[in-house]
Amino acid sequence: MATDRLLNPADEPSPRPSVLQESGMPDLPSRSADVALKQLRVAEFLEDEGYDALWLQGQDNFAWFTGGGDNSAGAPGPGKAALLITADARSIVADNVEAARIFEEEVGGLGFQLKQSSWHEPGSRLRGDLCRGRKVASDVPAEGTVYEFEKVRRLRLVLTELERTRYTDLGHDISHALEATCRAVTPGETEADVAGQLGHRLLKRSVSPVQLYVAADDRAAQFRHPVFKDNPIRKRCLVSVFGRRHGLCAGATRIVSFDKPPAALVEQFNLAAMLDATYIYFSNPNELLAEVFRRALRIYEKFGSPHEWILCDQGGVVGYSPQEVLVRPESPFRLRENMALSWNPTIGAARSQDTVIIDDQGFEVVTSVLRWPTTTVCIKGQSIDRPAILVR
Repeated sequence: MATDRLLNPADEPSPRPSVLQESGMPDLPSRSADVALKQLRVAEFLEDEGYDALWLQGQDNFAWFTGGGDNSAGAPGPGKAALLITADARSIVADNVEAARIFEEEVGGLGFQLKQSSWHEPGSRLRGDLCRGRKVASDVPAEGTVYEFEKVRRLRLVLTELERTRYTDLGHDISHALEATCRAVTPGETEADVAGQLGHRLLKRSVSPVQLYVAADDRAAQFRHPVFKDNPIRKRCLVSVFGRRHGLCAGATRIVSFDKPPAALVEQFNLAAMLDATYIYFSNPNELLAEVFRRALRIYEKFGSPHEWILCDQGGVVGYSPQEVLVRPESPFRLRENMALSWNPTIGAARSQDTVIIDDQGFEVVTSVLRWPTTTVCIKGQSIDRPAILVR
């Protein structure tokens, strides 16, 4: 059974100052320790898989290994700089346009060497010289390397101490921006208006929106991934976002209604919240994702919605991507301590979603509500709070 309560302090909570804003750059000693730990992971990977070196060029893996560095140069796709990592050395590989900035602003003081080429030379030439005579694994298809994206991705799924701290700050800032946007939206505004306001609030906190859904009225029931359009909002609005900072991604969803929501929507939402709480409760270290899904499927069936899960992906493990490991009915993936998850079950026009981190003590909701009504769901005697529908 669920009960609602409204967290309503007199003043709107203000965003916490991030480490980035306090010092101008993330804490160098913590990043240095983080990079050293990740080099140990890479060294173990190289030994176990029989490789001499690892070539990383994907933006997500670059951010992971460098403790939050950015090799994108503001463009999508493979990064404009790569990493070449051996058991005991790490190098930045870039052309002369990007080399100085990345070496100074993204990885300065972190023990990297610099390998540089001219911008007008084929990038494959320097890579070929560096990889010649070595067996090199890579996270992108690249001549002279062996493509091992899935194996490489596993290295980044268990969070370090620095990453957990950053997740707490990231989740707070996403919740603040999301809730402030929903409290400010007014009838007649468009989905695009709301998306722009949320994007503005996130970018002010150095959080990049990587997935942003806004659904006016009942559009969320028609399309489970409602990319924002110019549709005017009349009665209610669903807003869902994944934001990225230091490479890490966290997601959350909130629903606001301008009047008492219809009974059908309330019923749908209560079931979505129960499903979300079920996913969270059974997400324990060493548990198979398929078993977590099986527990949720029983709730879908018990409450007369056995096919709703087919209409939308259910979420899963997140980290340096909004979808590191997507849950599937027969998923062989096993959860581990210090992994981040974001479940997003949908029922009709309702969705319930936050980002949590699991460990042997239970779970931490990093995108927990700040000033928002909550609904309490009891799973096997444990009370789990989920964001409710805000009625304004």
